[in-house]
Amino acid sequence: MNSDEEKIKEFEVIISRFSRFVKANIQKFNVQKNGIDPDDILQEVKIKIWKILEDEKKIKNYASYIRKIVNSSIIDQLRRSKREKGIFINEKHKLVSEQKSNYLINISNDINAKEIIGHAVDSLIESRRKVVKMFLLNMTIEEIAIYFKWTRDKTRNLLYRGLSDLKKILREKGIEYENKE
Repeated sequence: MNSDEEKIKEFEVIISRFSRFVKANIQKFNVQKNGIDPDDILQEVKIKIWKILEDEKKIKNYASYIRKIVNSSIIDQLRRSKREKGIFINEKHKLVSEQKSNYLINISNDINAKEIIGHAVDSLIESRRKVVKMFLLNMTIEEIAIYFKWTRDKTRNLLYRGLSDLKKILREKGIEYENKE
């Protein structure tokens, strides 16, 4: 039997002999509450045991040595988890601050646009201005006609001319929006 086969056999004996011991030691730390999968630690313990066998270290007290391996594996996983959470929180704060600055820029742009649109509406001739303002308040042509006691055709005509004038004024001020739907 060659050396690799002996190592594999010794590894299998150690794992079968100490698997309950390892699982019990992992469970006593209740690693799930920190978002760590106990199977990840078990896998890490197996890897460390295999590396020890590859290095041909002689271990006198397996239980004590395996307990140290379990403890160090748990500590490593906790540190890794803490580091990953820190990175996640840091990235989350970065994203929130970027979104906040974009939001503030959008609010500023919205306020400027509202002011420009408000001035543009106010510059319309009075009859068109009244109809456009009502329309911008989500009133229908029929509702506006009833309010002013005008015919539907007159109201529609004033609205379309007013909106056309408004678009022209806004285009001159560098604001251009066409609903593509």
